[in-house]
Amino acid sequence: MKNKQKKGFHSKNPHSGRYDFKSLTKVSEELKIYIKKNPNGDSTIDFGDEKAVIELNRALLKYYYNIDGWDIPEGFLCPPIPGRADYIHHISDLISKSKKDIKVLDVGTGANCIYPIIGNRSYGWKFIASDIDPISVENAKKIIKKNNLENNIAIKLQTDKNNFFIGVIDEEYVDITMCNPPFHASLKDALSANK
Repeated sequence: MKNKQKKGFHSKNPHSGRYDFKSLTKVSEELKIYIKKNPNGDSTIDFGDEKAVIELNRALLKYYYNIDGWDIPEGFLCPPIPGRADYIHHISDLISKSKKDIKVLDVGTGANCIYPIIGNRSYGWKFIASDIDPISVENAKKIIKKNNLENNIAIKLQTDKNNFFIGVIDEEYVDITMCNPPFHASLKDALSANK
């Protein structure tokens, strides 16, 4: 049975239907412990449970993007994959289809490195991913290294909090600069928004 597309999602977004938990648990046994039935009898997870959301993200990244070992440090924001994929697919609509080698600067990539992962795996784009937080940079580097993406995604620490570009890009040209800063005041607020 084909899942009905969620309203408002980009037509290229593979996450536009209901989550296929049967397929996702084939790539993530750990996800099984978080799956429960909602009042309608459909499988779901508790989106207010940070561990459940992290495990769902791991499964989505493995199943759709062939990413292994994705993780974030405790206390860091866990982005919902479907919305992040949507952002990437809408950006792709703005790019000339004749241009083949797209390079993107993701300012504030975070510990999760979600946009570079999805953009590279979906479209083959190359990324420079920057952040001002050393812990975020180190975690993103671990994810990229584990998945042999160093030739496609460069992770850079921005040591000057007053600049976005100086110290991150040299004389190179980027086609797109993107930034999606956290819009929650705290991790508690972000988790509350998931409920």
